[in-house]
Amino acid sequence: MNIRYHFTLPFSLLLLLVLALTAVPEGTYAQSDHDEEPVFEQFKQNLKNDYLSVSALLQTVGDYQYERNSGFNGFSIGNARLAISGEFDRGFGYKLQTNVIKAAPVLDANVYYRSSPGFGVTAGLFKSPFSYEYLTGAAAIDFVNRATMVNQLAPQRQVGVQVSGETKDGILQYSLGAFNGNGFGINRNSDDQMLYVGRLEARFDTDRGQSSDQIIFGVNASREIKDQVATSGNIRSTFMGEQMLLGTDVRITQGRLFLAGEFIYSWLEENGGNNRQFNPFGYHATAGYYVTSNTQLLVRWDYFDGATLAPGSESVLAGINIFPTRISEIQLNYVIPTERPVEFSQVLLNLQVSI
Repeated sequence: MNIRYHFTLPFSLLLLLVLALTAVPEGTYAQSDHDEEPVFEQFKQNLKNDYLSVSALLQTVGDYQYERNSGFNGFSIGNARLAISGEFDRGFGYKLQTNVIKAAPVLDANVYYRSSPGFGVTAGLFKSPFSYEYLTGAAAIDFVNRATMVNQLAPQRQVGVQVSGETKDGILQYSLGAFNGNGFGINRNSDDQMLYVGRLEARFDTDRGQSSDQIIFGVNASREIKDQVATSGNIRSTFMGEQMLLGTDVRITQGRLFLAGEFIYSWLEENGGNNRQFNPFGYHATAGYYVTSNTQLLVRWDYFDGATLAPGSESVLAGINIFPTRISEIQLNYVIPTERPVEFSQVLLNLQVSI
């Protein structure tokens, strides 16, 4: 039984789905203006304003892989989120977001104060300011999943306090925060140590008629004292020491084309007499192009070196994103591991509604 046979059924079904969606004339979706989605416009008028904005994200993910080391083929609920946010007088605002399918269902729970565009303070649970791709919302990321090194290395959501702002022209944006460092599943600091994270971002926009070209460049840094399990072969040991992360990312958009890349490097230096040092790192290089106004093709090179602390990976991803309406998206990804047999390739399908 050859490999091609194993992929015939899922590929046939997915190919029929893609062809059915992309075969719709471009104008059908390209002309989808405010008048053509009156229900969505009414929703925005009733439930999206300055002091109370309601949003939701529903994602159903299909996962197929002929040879698997873990998990099962089939479907799962990737996200079932509900969020409320708003801002009142004198710059005070709030955000509360939950994901009902997670063991720790509260994703965001914070209040903020903005005295001006140049200065604001946020306190509570929220995303720490590290990595452009991680700071992009789950409904708007390029592929079904974020890059491996972002999932493995970025500090992600934390409980803490952050100051942020931007220059008057909006070109430079900064964020600097102090957090517990335990992740969003723990509300209190459990080790008396703090995580410090900072990000500086520059945005350059050029308007050309009906399109807007843009360059976004960011640098990130973080430092913390942490405990982590280290694995070397069949030997597992506990790492206790200092971790520093440095990262940089860039995203260039020109018309229908975008190019993006990100790199994160870490230094983990163990305390005590062992003097061991680990340097997990990773990067991705991504390109995307809108072949029609509602259909985008993408390709990505994804690399992660776990330095014995986590499994490494290297893969090429091909993707297609289809946007039937302003609230819906269909994502189809084909993940090819470059250092493993083709049987370990993976097909991911995401069907989502985001309002």
